[in-house]
Amino acid sequence: MRNWIQTLRFRGAFCAGCLAVSAWAGPGNGINVASWVLSPYLELNLTDDSNVYKDGTNVISDVFFEPELGLRFSSSSETNTFLIKGNLFLSDRTYDTESNRDFMTYGDHLTLQLGNGRKSLLEVIQSYRFLDDNDRHASDIESSRLSGEMVEDSNALDLERELHQLGGLLSRRMSDKLQLALSYRYSGVHYPNETHDRLRRKQEEYVPEGLDLDGHIWQLEGALGLTDKTDALLTLRQGLQYQEKTDDPAELTTIRLGLQTQGAQKLVYHVGAGLEYYARPSQTRFADADVDENDVQIDEEGVQSDNDQIYFSFNAAADWFITEKLTFRIGGYNGTEFSSFYSRNGMEYVSAWAGLGYRWKPSWIFSMRGIYRHDDYLDPVTHEGVTKDRKDVRVEGHGRIDYIAPGNFLRVYFEAVYDEVDSNFDFVDYVDRRLILGAIIQY
Repeated sequence: MRNWIQTLRFRGAFCAGCLAVSAWAGPGNGINVASWVLSPYLELNLTDDSNVYKDGTNVISDVFFEPELGLRFSSSSETNTFLIKGNLFLSDRTYDTESNRDFMTYGDHLTLQLGNGRKSLLEVIQSYRFLDDNDRHASDIESSRLSGEMVEDSNALDLERELHQLGGLLSRRMSDKLQLALSYRYSGVHYPNETHDRLRRKQEEYVPEGLDLDGHIWQLEGALGLTDKTDALLTLRQGLQYQEKTDDPAELTTIRLGLQTQGAQKLVYHVGAGLEYYARPSQTRFADADVDENDVQIDEEGVQSDNDQIYFSFNAAADWFITEKLTFRIGGYNGTEFSSFYSRNGMEYVSAWAGLGYRWKPSWIFSMRGIYRHDDYLDPVTHEGVTKDRKDVRVEGHGRIDYIAPGNFLRVYFEAVYDEVDSNFDFVDYVDRRLILGAIIQY
């Protein structure tokens, strides 16, 4: 077992790395190559984790050190009709005592835009992340309307997984009042299922294998100008979801009406509400059942469950620029998808967030962010002989202070994170608190 001498060594390496790298760091404006701007960076953070295994009963705390190397890049035309930007990153997390939790994370994201949006716009996004902890780089593509409402990452358990996202959107202004947009989105969560030894502190039956999920959504959206600052929206969606070990896909069809702003400066929002039809593949149960004829269909193979349901569907987001220094953001959406842990089962989810950012002087930024997630499984689940409906609620809270050195080449931050999952199955529950001290050196 490693002792506190090694912890002090981590702290010393952290401080020495900040000083050494800042000595050769440039002004923070990046490297210019033709129209490209390349910004290599090094991020160092030291984290005190109160619950390494996210376990409700066997709570073990530890400290880990996680350096990250990355490259941000961007290119745009002088006429602003072409933009490409992205990021490549690699991080290596090392724990002080729980060495089996050491892990290397890597990934990328890419955004491409053609057109300025006044007449037409083509947008493509792509992202890949290989991780086992919270998805710290999800925000890289959250600014795109293509990033939401795809397959949700079920990350209450720290299972090793790959996240894939790909989307494309083509929008065209047909007249002064009408704009149409056609988009396609793919999202996948894939589990290698080779890392249960990394969670060996939990009992084996508490760590299920993850079921790979893949989702495809086609969407048509029309925006009709009502005023010079407000559009009416009509959204039509069709999707397919695939679950590992389930032969046929689930289908979803959504229709929503809504509003969005255009040309606003203080408040920018979009909101929509409607209905979603979700149909999982039917499942043969048994041939001689006494069942309600409204809920099942009977053929020569036996009794089959329809699994068709209609839900209320919404999607909303707003940015309120209260002052030049103070910004408030809020949003949320819901949906239905296959479960990552129970074959053929699905869940309704509601995901919401809110954040407040305040820039006090050019060098100091204060921010707070809250995330809410509710999962309601469609079919009862069984654990240790108990069968009942499963409902999970996850709440995250983030508070952060950033100091940006003159020239933007060095950013130092302190962040506190609160993460809690509350379920009606006790083995899912946990509370985790993290204190993070970090620095980012960017050329």
